[in-house]
Order: sequence, then structure tokens, then C-alpha cells
Amino acid sequence: MRVAKRTGAIAPFYVMELLEKAKEMEASGRDIVHMEVGEPDFPTPFIIKEEAIRSIRSDRTFYTHSLGLPELRARVSRHYRETDGIAIPPERIVITNGTSGALLLLFAALLERGKSLGISDPGYPCYKNIASLLDCEILSIPVSEETGFEVTQNHLGALDRLPDLLVLANPSNPTGTVYREHTLSLLYESLSAEDKLLVVDEIYLGLAYGDRPRSALAISDNVIVVNGFSKTYAMTGWRLGWMVVPRELVRPIQKFAQNIYISPPSISQYAAICAFDNEEELGRMRKTYEERRDFVVPRLKDLGFRVPVTPEGAFYVYAGIERWGIDSMAFTGRALDEAGVAFTPGYDFGSFRAGSHVRFSYATGIDRLKEGCDRLGAWLSAL
Repeated sequence: MRVAKRTGAIAPFYVMELLEKAKEMEASGRDIVHMEVGEPDFPTPFIIKEEAIRSIRSDRTFYTHSLGLPELRARVSRHYRETDGIAIPPERIVITNGTSGALLLLFAALLERGKSLGISDPGYPCYKNIASLLDCEILSIPVSEETGFEVTQNHLGALDRLPDLLVLANPSNPTGTVYREHTLSLLYESLSAEDKLLVVDEIYLGLAYGDRPRSALAISDNVIVVNGFSKTYAMTGWRLGWMVVPRELVRPIQKFAQNIYISPPSISQYAAICAFDNEEELGRMRKTYEERRDFVVPRLKDLGFRVPVTPEGAFYVYAGIERWGIDSMAFTGRALDEAGVAFTPGYDFGSFRAGSHVRFSYATGIDRLKEGCDRLGAWLSAL
């Protein structure tokens, strides 16, 4: 069988391979502490599930508009008005098959051979992997604790040329960094002066601790924002996201959507209309993540991991393992085999210092986090 050369540009998604191996070990009777996958351990809130059941019983099982249900687009618009004080016309909102679907449509519309995508290193791996399907150039921007793992104007100034599209996650994966509006505004100004575009992935924005930052949509109508229901609303399996784009991009994106998946899943869309009307439960989930962070960060430091920047959002800790002198791929592999604890090597998130860093997810209960740290302590003491 002949496999297209383009697939060779896509790196393995190590966190998923670790998860699959961990599941195989569990199937054989081994107990594994999961600190690798970025999936909420909370069930989808009750009111969302009930609306999905009502939708099924009402036979709302047909194709919807390719841009998404008008009711849901209007509800997302209302969410921005109520939460951030930003007026976003529903016509600029595109409902998608998850944020991955949003990124695929967006990159397909804006990138091609000769164009470039700028990404943070470390950063979310799927940006690079999805864009590689389009034969565009990838400009990795190394960031470190010196800037709190943020891309800054100085980083852009050090590039030979600005990327046509810069995509940032706020809060970020894997570091939990939260960009302030001022920083994003400066980046936007640098890019827009050269007719370049800024994309902000806000899938974790609802999981920012302390004062919640406003959406980057507050900066300009030309900032593109991607968001979704998976993380904040505990709806990973519902595969539903959205993006807000300038008006002139709606029709090009729509044509790709019509051909790639016709329309987002109908049941998920009807159910998601209720997702925003559940702030009390969402607040409890967010508070629980914050409590887990406050437990796991000092515990990892006590074990010898270097955590120079405390995460301000999402549910990840990006930690240095320089103390042990073991490459992160071997380190995570041995931890899974020998300690029964799964977490992710830095190579999933780029190449800059990837061998000396790992990512922990605290999207699991305190009892399991404690068990995982206890196992790591015993394992590390024997290294």
C-alpha cells in the first residue's frame, strides 16, 4: 500500500499512544494512575444531557445548517455579551465539529504552500500537525520560563519574517500560562501592521483561575477566536466547538465545512444551547481544578520536579526533569512501566527543551493524584 508522503510530516501524538498503552495495561489487570490525558473527569452536566435526550425523542436528528444552528450561534453571541461585554453578531460565529474541526477549516481557508503558521514551542501539537497537511511552513517560536512561557513582541522581532498566521492558546497547553489582554494586544498590533492574522484558541478560557481574562475578541474584530464545549463544559465526546471570524472569512470557511462534514452533530448542538445556563456547576468544576493544582504543584516540587511557572489556567503542569538526566521519552515510558503512572513527554509539545520537560494533567481526583505522586516518590528514590 502506498501511503501519501504528507503523512510523514505528522508527528505521533504521544499522549494518545501513552493512553492506549496504559489502557492495555489496565486490561491485563494493572492499576494505572492517569496524569497524561487532557480530559475532564467530570460527567457532562445534567441539564445538557437532559436536553440531548429531549432532542432525540423529538427527532432532532437531521442535518442542520452548515454553519450551525441559528439558535446556538445566537446563544454563543449572547454569551460574549453577558460574560465579556463584547457584541459579536451571530453571523460571525461558526459552529464546528470540535475545536479540531474549527482549526482544520480555518487553516484550510488561510494556509497553503508559501504561507506560514507561527506556533509557540512548547505548544499544543495539533496546530502543527493539522497545518502540515497544507504544505505550509511552520515557524516554531521557542518560549521559556523567562517570559512565563508567553510569546512576546521580542520573540516576533527576532524572526526573519512574521508568520502569516500566529496561533496561541489562552490559557495554554501544556504550561497553563494565561496571556493578559495587553500582551495579546501588542502581538496583534505587530501582526496587523504587516497584514498578518492572530488566532487565539480559548478552549480553556473558562478554566482560568482568579480573575477571568476577557476574550481576545475585545482587541479587534479581526482577531480570530476558537473555542468549544469540551473542557469547560465537560463535553469532550460531544465533539462540538465554535469559532468567531471576520465576516469575509465566513463564506470560504462554510464551503469547506459543507464538503468536510456537512454540518455539526445536531443532538450536540441542541444540548449545547443549555451549556451556558449552568454557571454554578461550572464554577464548582473550576474550583475543584484549582484545588487540585494547589495540591499537585507543591507535591511535584517536593519530589524534585522543577516547576518555574505556576499554571494560571487549564489543568496542566509543565515540569522540568533535569535533575535525573533522563530524556523525557524514556522517563515517561519507565514511569508508566515501573511505577504505573502515566504522564506526557515534552516531545508532544515541540522540540525546544522537550527532552528535559514533561506534562502532568490534574484532570483527575485528588485521591488518584496523591496515589500517583506517592508512586512517583517511591520510584524516583530508587533511580
